[in-house]
Amino acid sequence: MKKIIIGLAISLTYVTLSSPVFAQNNQYEIKTNPQGNSLGGSTDIEMRKQYDYDPSNKYRGEIDSDGSVRMKNYDGDRLRGTIDSDGYGRLRDQDGNTYRVKP
Repeated sequence: MKKIIIGLAISLTYVTLSSPVFAQNNQYEIKTNPQGNSLGGSTDIEMRKQYDYDPSNKYRGEIDSDGSVRMKNYDGDRLRGTIDSDGYGRLRDQDGNTYRVKP
């Protein structure tokens, strides 16, 4: 009985400690759009989930010189937020979900 309790405690500890590792796969990357232009103080950008290469899951938009961002995807979902000069920031969609981005 003691072995079962100890084994259960160790397995629960392992699951609790390893869960942040899985959460890091939810990160988004922002890159400047190679086909876009940067006129009038704004730059065309693309955002996609890290390791997701499906072009339909990509958000496209622009970032202003002050860091404010407006983007949308093929389905018409919109993202708005701010990104600092280092490329890190947070964006929010129309449902209130927040996305962390990195360069």
